Amino acid sequence: MKNNSITSRRDFLRLSAITGTVFGADTALADSATRAAVQNRGSAKNVIFMVSDGMNIGALTLARRYQLVVQGRETPWMQLYRERPVVRALMETASASSLVTDSAAAASAWGGGQRVRNGIINLHPETKAPLEPLHLAVQKSGRRTGLVSTATITHATPAGFAVNCDDRGKEEEIAVQYLDRKVDLLLGGGQKFFNDALRARYAAAGYDVVDSREGLRALPRGIFKPLLGVFSSSHMPFSIDHVSVPEIAAKVPPLAEMSRAALERLRHAPEGFFLMIEGARIDHAGHANDSAASIHDQLAFEDAMTVVLEFIDKNPDTLLIVTTDHGCGGIQLNGVSADAKQGFSPGLYNATDAFFARLQKFQRSFEWMRQNKVDSLSGPKLAEELLRFTGLTLTEDQIKAAQGLRKLAEIVGELTGVGWTGGNHTGDLVEFCALGPGSHLFPAFLLNSDVYGLVRKAMAV
Repeated sequence: MKNNSITSRRDFLRLSAITGTVFGADTALADSATRAAVQNRGSAKNVIFMVSDGMNIGALTLARRYQLVVQGRETPWMQLYRERPVVRALMETASASSLVTDSAAAASAWGGGQRVRNGIINLHPETKAPLEPLHLAVQKSGRRTGLVSTATITHATPAGFAVNCDDRGKEEEIAVQYLDRKVDLLLGGGQKFFNDALRARYAAAGYDVVDSREGLRALPRGIFKPLLGVFSSSHMPFSIDHVSVPEIAAKVPPLAEMSRAALERLRHAPEGFFLMIEGARIDHAGHANDSAASIHDQLAFEDAMTVVLEFIDKNPDTLLIVTTDHGCGGIQLNGVSADAKQGFSPGLYNATDAFFARLQKFQRSFEWMRQNKVDSLSGPKLAEELLRFTGLTLTEDQIKAAQGLRKLAEIVGELTGVGWTGGNHTGDLVEFCALGPGSHLFPAFLLNSDVYGLVRKAMAV
């Protein structure tokens, strides 16, 4: 503790000189910079690790643009950058087997400290020896752990922080490992991987077990108790469908609500906690090239960020990390030019804003439309349903080109300016930021496998 005090004092003196030079007599700014340096030092009692799965910089940009257009206000992620003393970095995302990672290898890099082969969870790429997941390291310190996801809770990203498995697809096995390793809190989808017998085992081990939004809301407050909540058979529905379909909203909690419930439980852990929160379906929207679904799920992730920041304001001994494991699909807004015949004034890229604004009328994901058989339609009936769910009026040629829904992403791109490079993961450098005690440990450029050791150092475990 003495060394931390000396370090903080040195930072205070160094920053006082710097801010006095840069800001002159504006002592409020100088004091703010000094407080930021001190705030970001020391050890973290808690860590909240937020993952916007599959988010490239284009997905982050489009969600911000959409929120500014629709609601006229800034997004929480950009408010975080503008208003708080974050440490911001770029992160390389490769795996041991490829320049382009999958989520299992990416989460293993974070959760096990070693780049592994795609499809594998926390097994050494050469020896196959198990790596120590972050959950076990944190657990030894007396802290609690939690995993929250809009995918199946047994999916690759949450699993990467807690288990060892030679195949990310063995989700039934992962569900059992969570219990055997006493992961304290699990909230997400994946009911099909928790059969009645396994749920009974969780209950017998002292877990509250819930399967609905109503059940989550009814949980007792003011105590710590292990919790298992699984709210859909597979992945949670896309946020755009959650907002638009009352039956979904009644049954399934949004990510922000699960995050609040998790923090309500974990805040009573006397030694602290590690909590991973994943907005998983940004990645799935990227695979599907579904622009509206991507935007709405990114904004839902940022709603959860607001909940987390409210918690941090009351618990400043918490380190927050916000990042993504890789890009997916390569979403971007492209400039659109049009002429007077199309109702636009002259100018380069003059139609971009109007084209992009068309996304405001989308009310369903491509996934929902397929599940509800819209892709089996053709001709005028298909045009009618697409107008109903997307607000787009398609020409006869566009309806034919849509081939049900198989080519819909291309047509949406033509009509909104939002395009994709493909349907797979990408090898982008990605955003990484940290706030709070221990954030000073993270350099401006890092590898995904660097994160594990730095989180452990921040938590002193």
